[in-house]
Amino acid sequence: MKNSAFVDLIYLWMMLHQARDAIFKNRVKRIERKRLTDQIVEQLVMLIRSGKLKIGEKLPPEHELMNQFGVGRSSLREAIGALLLTGVLTSRPWRGTFVSVSSDKLLSRTLGWRIAAGSEKVEELIEARIILEQAIVGLSAARATEEDIAEMRHYHDLLKSIEEGKQQVAQVQADLSFHFALAKASRNAILFGFLSEFRNLMLLWMQQTVRPESNFRLSDIIKQHAAILEAVRARDVERAQAALCKHLEASANNLSSVLLHKQLKSSLRRIDLKPASFSE
Repeated sequence: MKNSAFVDLIYLWMMLHQARDAIFKNRVKRIERKRLTDQIVEQLVMLIRSGKLKIGEKLPPEHELMNQFGVGRSSLREAIGALLLTGVLTSRPWRGTFVSVSSDKLLSRTLGWRIAAGSEKVEELIEARIILEQAIVGLSAARATEEDIAEMRHYHDLLKSIEEGKQQVAQVQADLSFHFALAKASRNAILFGFLSEFRNLMLLWMQQTVRPESNFRLSDIIKQHAAILEAVRARDVERAQAALCKHLEASANNLSSVLLHKQLKSSLRRIDLKPASFSE
């Protein structure tokens, strides 16, 4: 048992490095200026993470935060509104704004806001998910039982039964369940636990990609899942990893389309224009 766990760790280490090299190969990042709201959010999150603001503690008065950060009222309110939206903060009528999560819950909450708002930090989530799920699918291809494969096929068939452009909630749930059935088949509780930490973020990712402005096509997802399932069934580790990577890269492109749309609409609103060719 100990030897098996050690082999798993060595395998995971190798997969992480291989996937990281593939992602960063020949890649140059564009230097981008951070929005003022993003900077305020990061400062507030840092205060919570460092323990200077604890769960249940009331935020300082608005004018005090404005002076402390050197920002205007509208930017501060936008940042606080974003953290209220994701549940990091909570507002109590006539009493003020309070911290509602502990520091260990901050990562998923703030990343969730970044996905919804279209922030550049989403790129880090995309990289992390590709690295993690490539490691998972490699183990699943080697270890999946007939019961595991049947469970994956069940969720795949659920997706196939949904009409294109309909039942988006059911689409997202079947898609998410397929990925967790894949993780279960890896027979690695630590990797399954890692993926479970991403569950809410994956759900938000999938919800964003089925929006009208995305390049999402259910038929594409079905083909990509079929390729993953067939490779796992055939015990072909390399083919399973390649199919999984292709699927997540396509999904990441769809997510990027939605975020670009949101950023463009936000920019146009700031100069009082309307994006004539886009719809909500």
